[in-house]
Amino acid sequence: MKEKYTGGLWGAALGAAALAIVGFTWGGWVTANTAKIQADVAVLTAMIPACVKEVMADPTAVAELKVKRTSDYDDVVRDHLKRVGNTDNRGYQFNRDCGKAIENLMAKTTTTKS
Repeated sequence: MKEKYTGGLWGAALGAAALAIVGFTWGGWVTANTAKIQADVAVLTAMIPACVKEVMADPTAVAELKVKRTSDYDDVVRDHLKRVGNTDNRGYQFNRDCGKAIENLMAKTTTTKS
């Protein structure tokens, strides 16, 4: 009787392992930590248009943008956030992405004026 159940238990164990492997590799399953990281990235990405709007509304920041290289736009974003009292450190990548969006906006503005 014991041998009768052994095969079924091994089959269930191997099936569960195979299901977990397939679920995490192709099924889109993620751990709680990965889900948190993905949510944080999505929130910061959604905040970029507001960041661009705030920076472009600040005359000091716009003046800095005119004299800085495009690779330094992230510094202008960081300085703007400090100047307006925003103490939340959103990180280098957020500042970089916002600076890139400003660069794209300024390039569009320049080409439409020409």
